[in-house]
Amino acid sequence: MLLVGPEDDFNIKIARGLGLKLVPLERRIFPDGEICPRVQKEVRGSDVVLSLRMKSGVGRPNDYLLEVLFTLRNLKRHMGAGDIVLIMPYFPYARQDAIFRIGEPLSPSYLAEMLEDAGASSIVSVTVHLHRLGSFSEIFKKIKATNLSGFKALSESIKRLPLQDPFIIGPDTESIHWARELAQFCGIGEYDAFRKERDIETGDIRTYIKEIDLKNRDVIVVDDMVSTGGTMANAVAAAKEMGARLVISAFVHPILVPGSVEKILGAGADIIIATDTIEWGGSKASVTGDIIDTLRGG
Repeated sequence: MLLVGPEDDFNIKIARGLGLKLVPLERRIFPDGEICPRVQKEVRGSDVVLSLRMKSGVGRPNDYLLEVLFTLRNLKRHMGAGDIVLIMPYFPYARQDAIFRIGEPLSPSYLAEMLEDAGASSIVSVTVHLHRLGSFSEIFKKIKATNLSGFKALSESIKRLPLQDPFIIGPDTESIHWARELAQFCGIGEYDAFRKERDIETGDIRTYIKEIDLKNRDVIVVDDMVSTGGTMANAVAAAKEMGARLVISAFVHPILVPGSVEKILGAGADIIIATDTIEWGGSKASVTGDIIDTLRGG
């Protein structure tokens, strides 16, 4: 078996942990924006672990998906690979897990079908944002799908901090699941969530504050992903206004479009902790250990 992917720290750790040779993947982009991912060594006859991450800050999930689909198809059709295990730490389009308005697509189900048809034999992802479609494995019809928790990696970084009377809070009602999960991993007894309303036409966000005593407490605002930073920033500011001594912004997927980090810090966040499911230089927690354990069958 070989590991195919960019020759970065993430893939080097996974290759070493699994005892696999790393076959580099060149991520070529033409001047007009077209992509041309190139597997740089022969893989014919070998089973493959394909590991690709989206890049933070550029907001281009479509480029990422084409890169994954093209590489899968190339490995299977032209390069003679055997079974392909796809490591896709961030699964795009999962937020569109229901048809909210007539005529909208059920995006994650469509994406699952494309990955199966392109040649993936199984897939490993992390904290997939599916609240209305059941489990991650249910959207795939032909292959095994594993959804790891990114909150374990977050908790390992958080537990190293000298926290004072910690409290975990989610920025909206949906994130109560993430608050509970992180609290369990951290061994923190208290957690809750604010309430958020989003205008489905404009995307504008309004955060409703609960009356919680946060005075002189260290507060961890947790979510599964941060894109524009608006929801996270509102919750961070609310925690500060409620007297929090220290506010940590913690999330699994650092999508982070331009200006989002500044927005969160400007709202009063003292520390930002995110995992390395997406390529971001500020990631403090790594999911590579859990991926290695899963692929080993541990």
